[in-house]
Amino acid sequence: MTGGTVVCGVTESPDGRGAAELARALGARLGLRLVLVHVVDGVPAGTHESLSARQRQAGAERTLDQIAHGMDERAEKRVMVGDRADALARVAAEEGADLIVIGSRPAGLGNRKLRCTLARELEAATPIPVVVAPPTTRERTNHRLAVAAGASTR
Repeated sequence: MTGGTVVCGVTESPDGRGAAELARALGARLGLRLVLVHVVDGVPAGTHESLSARQRQAGAERTLDQIAHGMDERAEKRVMVGDRADALARVAAEEGADLIVIGSRPAGLGNRKLRCTLARELEAATPIPVVVAPPTTRERTNHRLAVAAGASTR
């Protein structure tokens, strides 16, 4: 698969950063373009130009810059205002996404289950497949990707 797009919803949290790492790895392995999206939610309608909304948008842009810079990747970045599921579905449709990647939080006894209500909301909002990245327990490396890419070219 080449020439497609992965849209990744990111946040400041380690879970959002873990989702970005997984999206980058999937994009690299499958030859897909990466679009990182940070959604500023909780902004009442008609107030997106207020001082506090503009400050939150500026913070979202800084977060996207830090995540993209940390991945050594030329990922595209978008900041959206509104409901997270609706905004991610809208960006995915606009970008012609093949996949949406989002983060999750551990839940349940021993943190063995994943908690991600956004996945259920996206399932209702878009037909695009959603991948829920598990919480990061260790740093992802490019070693496996390089080995897999080398094997697929033979």
